[in-house]
Amino acid sequence: MGSIHPPARRWYRCEVVDVQAEVRYWKLEYVTRDFHEAGTPFSRYEPVLRFAYDAYLHHHAQSLAEVIDVLHHKYVETFDSWNMLAWTKVEAILREVWLRMGAPLESLRVGTSPPARSRPHVH
Repeated sequence: MGSIHPPARRWYRCEVVDVQAEVRYWKLEYVTRDFHEAGTPFSRYEPVLRFAYDAYLHHHAQSLAEVIDVLHHKYVETFDSWNMLAWTKVEAILREVWLRMGAPLESLRVGTSPPARSRPHVH
């Protein structure tokens, strides 16, 4: 069984995800994405991909921009420093997941903009 993917409409968001199927998809695709660094095995990305899908399922009704700061704090709390990827890589993975699930990256509300970001740099 695969994931339930949304039709091509901006306002629809996928609410049911077969995370195992998504992990299998990414195992084949990760080397083609900007977040991948040559020589980095899939096992380094898999926990972050699972984190990204969990985050998506908890926040699917929001754009990524609306929850990115919350997700950054959750990432820092969840992963120990030995297992962390650079936050720029994690953000790229989150963007890929949000796009794959048909959710917007930016707020759809007129006249709003995401808050300025101030967060520590994580490697």
